Amino acid sequence: MIDLIYSEPASSFYRDKDIRDAYVEDDGSGLPLLRFHSLDALPGIDAAFTTRYGGVSTGHLSELNLGFDRGDAPENVLMNYRRVMRRFGGALDDVVMTQQVHKLNLQKASRELALGETLTLKVRETDGLYTDEPGLILSATFADCVPVFLADRNGRCISLVHSGWKGTVGRIAERGTAAMGTMGCPPEDIIAVIGPCISGDHYEFGTAGAEVFRTVFKECACSDIIKRIDDAHSLVDLPAAVWHTLVSAGVRPDHIHFSGLCTAENSTHLFSHRATGGRRGNMNAFLRIRA
Repeated sequence: MIDLIYSEPASSFYRDKDIRDAYVEDDGSGLPLLRFHSLDALPGIDAAFTTRYGGVSTGHLSELNLGFDRGDAPENVLMNYRRVMRRFGGALDDVVMTQQVHKLNLQKASRELALGETLTLKVRETDGLYTDEPGLILSATFADCVPVFLADRNGRCISLVHSGWKGTVGRIAERGTAAMGTMGCPPEDIIAVIGPCISGDHYEFGTAGAEVFRTVFKECACSDIIKRIDDAHSLVDLPAAVWHTLVSAGVRPDHIHFSGLCTAENSTHLFSHRATGGRRGNMNAFLRIRA
């Protein structure tokens, strides 16, 4: 069993929040998955997040690198995806994956956009996906940025969003909720999980750069998001910013859950760009409506 460290944020913002929604599901196969209690409780919804374990990659990419652009041998990446699909229960012909570029584009997933056995990315320059098609698996890749899982509590539709700092400032999670609305799911019916990502205690930003968040989020929210270290440095809490974005989009606060896992604090078990100076692989989030 992986001995993960759950964050204990000092910020009073987290005092009344669900901050331990993730748990390790270990079936003895050697490929553990992170699951989420709040999504498990929904009818027909299946969600997971990978760790570093269970693949064939080596060195700083070990073991389960799912990134196409990390310098890994293509045959290793393909084998890793095949292993994940066996574990998750699906096929590469079911997986639609984003090519993240830290923009605000979302696309409705369809089967003709699936990776297939050639691992061909057919969704370009897109940081979010949504669908109401059962059996289709939405996927995105991460190594510190914020995975945002959105699911209709009645199991009718889903959205998966990659929210880096640019996407967070651009409120891409709000666009995810709007996409759910086009499929008949109002914001109050959305259950959201803010997945494993770098926490506000470890995401240092230049103070001038951090001021960008102040122009986007109301002053009352900025105290939750920005913590000034000195004149040149601040800490930025991306998960808190995503929470405020979702609430402003109409998602109920009690419907928003945090994984509780910081990638930097768990860099032995999870890939983290900041903690390793960029020497890392990628993990993936997976979300589907069961067929």
